[in-house]
Amino acid sequence: RRSRRSRRLAAVATAAPFQRASEVAETASAVQRLLEDDRYLVAEPLLQRLQATAVSGGAPARASARALSQLPASLPAATVLQRCVEARAALASICGAAGWRLVASTERESPAVPRSSTFLKREAGLMWSKTVAQLAVPAVDACAVVRESQLFKTWYPCCVESERLAEVGRAEGLFRVEQRYEFPLVPVALREDIVLHGFLVDVSEEHGGLLVCGRSPKQSEWADVRFPPKPPGRYSWRTDVTALQFFVEPCGGAGCKMTLQLGVDDPGDACPNWLVDALMKRVIARLFSALGDKAAAVASSPATSPHAACMAANPQIYNEWLPTKIAACEASRRASARLVAAAPAAPERRWTSSLLRCFASPAAGKA
Repeated sequence: RRSRRSRRLAAVATAAPFQRASEVAETASAVQRLLEDDRYLVAEPLLQRLQATAVSGGAPARASARALSQLPASLPAATVLQRCVEARAALASICGAAGWRLVASTERESPAVPRSSTFLKREAGLMWSKTVAQLAVPAVDACAVVRESQLFKTWYPCCVESERLAEVGRAEGLFRVEQRYEFPLVPVALREDIVLHGFLVDVSEEHGGLLVCGRSPKQSEWADVRFPPKPPGRYSWRTDVTALQFFVEPCGGAGCKMTLQLGVDDPGDACPNWLVDALMKRVIARLFSALGDKAAAVASSPATSPHAACMAANPQIYNEWLPTKIAACEASRRASARLVAAAPAAPERRWTSSLLRCFASPAAGKA
């Protein structure tokens, strides 16, 4: 039913500007519902058609302009379209293989140690890392560990402080983490401070997963939230993250697959590949092991798990909203598997070369 509705909306989106105000009203309602469901990529063409109608003149234009002005204050049309750009670029990179170099690959040694592969790409002044891990934990529990940003300090490698600065609905937030790095025989500790904004993009129908897009925002983008000051000290700094993306693909009873993609300014020769590889092998492996442990503890040790406590305090999110989205992902993946299974087999290859026919048939060879 959801697929049929999406196809109908897509057909509407590719049509010419609206001719009747009633069409505008119906589309505006559809856009509002899609944005509430975090389905930006489905809402995008409808929103673009409303924009095109708004400058076409007449009653439909006035209705479209009014509909655009009634979008949530935190989600004007320009913000929605920019998020679509970010989400498509993230998915293309996460699902693509071009330009990536394998840095490390691990096999599962125990339920607590995930199977993972880590890749590196340096291009256009940016350094990207991508790790794909198979976690033997329920998707809802893994998502809870990622969503509860104030608890990063309980599991994220080297993180000593984390706090949620702002929460916008169920699927968007602003948070800060502080990381401390200590090295043997080095008398000083390094402190890194990061402020991040993240939002959910529901691509359950298109890709069978849930995507979180994040980056370091500017203070001017959050006028009503005071960013904490940068950490003082000679060996402290604030890092601006170009992109931080999580992609979760529920696998039913088999757990879930999670991809973490990170993009930062490339320090160039100051950070050669051998050093980057060594750091990634150490930190990323610890990251997913820690994430898997915390997600597993939700079921195995609910009385002492801080994430289990957060989930119990937010039943609407973790018992209704998130499981519904995960179920949609799993339904989409099952439907895709059925389509692949039902696809006609490739036609049997036939020999067309007369030379091959001669080798295959003695009679033909005598002719």
